[in-house]
Amino acid sequence: MAITLGKDAASTVPFGEGIISATFTEECETIDISNRSNVGTGAGRKAFLAGFATRTWEIECHDADGVITSLEASNPTGYTVMSVTENIGLDGAVTYSLSIKEAT
Repeated sequence: MAITLGKDAASTVPFGEGIISATFTEECETIDISNRSNVGTGAGRKAFLAGFATRTWEIECHDADGVITSLEASNPTGYTVMSVTENIGLDGAVTYSLSIKEAT
């Protein structure tokens, strides 16, 4: 069961239960597509396009194993766990931070 986040429910975590918070990031690097016809002629200019998109989830949860198991069960999503961090608070609550990146 996935949770739904956001004012208009636009972001849905595609895997996991017991999630405290989730942040989705999608970014592209620029690719320089300048060539001789548009640079160096005085009237030319540099030209850029967006490259491949990188999609990343940063998830804070109580049960990292449950999120990873759910991710493996729904692997058609194409995501891979990049890191898991255990956070132990003073009040005894243990949470985990996972960084999950789309496999491209």
